[in-house]
Amino acid sequence: MNKYKHYINCIFKFSHFPQSWKTAVVVPIYKQGKNAQAADSYRPISLLSSLSKLAETIILDRLEAGTENKLIPFQFGFRKGLSTNEQLLRMTEHIRDGFQNYSDTAAVFIDIAKAFDRVWIDGLIYKMHELKISKQLILLMQSYLKHRNFIVRVGKDLSTPRTIEAGVVQGSRLGPHCFNIFINDICQMPNTQLCLFADDTAIMSTGPERHTNVTNLNRHLAELEKWLIRWKIKIKKDKMPGNVFHKSQNTVSHP
Repeated sequence: MNKYKHYINCIFKFSHFPQSWKTAVVVPIYKQGKNAQAADSYRPISLLSSLSKLAETIILDRLEAGTENKLIPFQFGFRKGLSTNEQLLRMTEHIRDGFQNYSDTAAVFIDIAKAFDRVWIDGLIYKMHELKISKQLILLMQSYLKHRNFIVRVGKDLSTPRTIEAGVVQGSRLGPHCFNIFINDICQMPNTQLCLFADDTAIMSTGPERHTNVTNLNRHLAELEKWLIRWKIKIKKDKMPGNVFHKSQNTVSHP
């Protein structure tokens, strides 16, 4: 225990994460009913060093302290005391409040493609600077995130190592919080509401005139597109349903 405590102290003192802890073992898990010959029929599970995970727990405590009260309040994913149900309740109450004011709510739902895998690491480090996280902790996070690699294990066979060029660490304690930091500056607009749970995003506009609500959504989407391009984020364009919630018929319309 004293030896491990010494390692942790050195990690923080020198802002350096051990290279030997930065290799993930990826185990492909078959999805039942899928074509066994297709690569996307397997779900990759990333296994990390136990010592690495223990170190991450301590780093995460400091990273959360460094970002306290700095993260957007409408992100409910990976936040203490918040859940999917609470975000859904927030959305439902917003729509109900619109009904009481004789207003409809137009909404569009967005899903980021391979959200954790495609996080731009240099962009993430830049955003940590923007949040004024301590320089020492940022240097440690840079050491943690960069020069990582993985090997694939099938049965008892191991592949040769491959370098990871982008993304937060799958299966890690730090990955979810890093993702929240990366999307923390998602564009906001005065006439719309944002609701996020991890990489799932809803944009809503409420008002008495439906065409105005749709216009507000389109303006927000235009600004969001610029933000997505700037930070190298892709969305699933085939999964962007739009709905209009209106009280008159107690139904949901799909424009």
